[in-house]
Amino acid sequence: MKKILTALRRSLSARLSFAVVLFVAIIFVGAFSIMFSEARDIIREEAWGKATKTLEGTVLHIDNTLRRVEVASDNMLRVIEKNLNKPDSMFSISRQVLVNNSELTGCSISFDPYYYKEKGRYFSAYAYNDGDSIQTEQEGTDNYQYHCMDWYLIPKLLDRPYWIEPFMEDATEGIIVKDIFSSYSRPIHDAKGNSVGTFSVDIRLEWFTKMIAQMKPYPHSFCVMLGKGGSYLVHPDTTKLFYETIFTRTLEKPDSMKEALGTSMLAGESGHRILDYEGEPCHVFYKPFKNTGWSVAIVIPESDIFAPYQRLRSYTLWISAAGLILLLLFSLITIRHSLKPLQELAETTHRVANGDFSATVANSMRADEIGQLQRSFTKMQQSLDTYTYELRNETETLKERNEELLEAYERTKEDERMKTAVLHKMPDKMAAPVAEIFTTAQQVCDHYGKDTLDFGKATDTLYVNANQVTILLDEMIRAAQEERRQAHE
Repeated sequence: MKKILTALRRSLSARLSFAVVLFVAIIFVGAFSIMFSEARDIIREEAWGKATKTLEGTVLHIDNTLRRVEVASDNMLRVIEKNLNKPDSMFSISRQVLVNNSELTGCSISFDPYYYKEKGRYFSAYAYNDGDSIQTEQEGTDNYQYHCMDWYLIPKLLDRPYWIEPFMEDATEGIIVKDIFSSYSRPIHDAKGNSVGTFSVDIRLEWFTKMIAQMKPYPHSFCVMLGKGGSYLVHPDTTKLFYETIFTRTLEKPDSMKEALGTSMLAGESGHRILDYEGEPCHVFYKPFKNTGWSVAIVIPESDIFAPYQRLRSYTLWISAAGLILLLLFSLITIRHSLKPLQELAETTHRVANGDFSATVANSMRADEIGQLQRSFTKMQQSLDTYTYELRNETETLKERNEELLEAYERTKEDERMKTAVLHKMPDKMAAPVAEIFTTAQQVCDHYGKDTLDFGKATDTLYVNANQVTILLDEMIRAAQEERRQAHE
């Protein structure tokens, strides 16, 4: 890492390339952040719309089918009530109901005990479509007392049509039926308006399961259908069917989100909720059926909803990383090529700085700033060469003048030395003769007197000059003494 940083500090092209890539990467991050945020919202809205549309379409299809069953039953009920005096016709009527409605599996026209005395305690015209043929029989025995069945009792007690919760039919006599059904039952009234029996048609739960199983908008999505009490009528885990409700697991491990979902579904509401399913957040879209009191829901793992988003982000990141690497390589090559003259110029400058003024800069004939810099450097180099030449000549001239000054200084120094020597020696040597002249003049003056005018003048003049010489000698002696003192200091 240290070597890389050192190389970056020394390479202008590398720094510029990394700066360009960093700037582009920052732009990419900003742009992709906005794009991913918008894409996530779009995918979420699309998932909401897709799930809602799928759910509504399936519920509408099932509701329409159930409505057709209800309408067919209503129409057939009038036929039954008009033919109450013809009990044997009930078999053909029940058979005709199955012929006209392929969704139905069974049909029962059942009457109260001893309604037809000649038929005995039980009389129920039952038709069953096993997929290959339609069979009919008179059902009802002491082993199968249909009077106690929900599909018979509930509509009579309520005196209105009623969708029965799915139930297991496990007949061991007559037509062998082992299947799970949901029945739409209506009370049968006689001419006086008294309830005399129940008309019931059966739909296999498997039919609901197949219809709901087609409602799979995402690979790992699944559907559940709840009965009126919250029990699972359709669930991918078949062990939960009929024996477990949506609230069962919440008794062991409280889950407010699941409880709220179950309460809302049982209340016949439509909506969307988020809950954890096996440790993964899931989106649940639910809607009730109109007349049955049941509710169906699509459970979509969040990973399924955002799988396209994750793929888009992954592809984008890989493509962006590859693009940035290519951009870095392209920038390195391009910038290095563009800065090559500048590198050569730096090398030439280094040589010039070390004294090699003969180094030349190749002219790249470029019209940009680098070309201008090359030409300016060439002019500067020429001017520097001229200036160096002139400076060398002036240096030689100055050297000669310095030598002349040095010689003059040496001569001056020699003269000064001779003067000093004179000053040091001459006063002592001149002092004695001057003193002698002064003494002789004094003696002559004392011996001959001052009577003779000319002689007196001459003597005075001699005396005066000798005195002046004495004064000068005193000054020279003082100067010589001062010179010695300074020399000693």
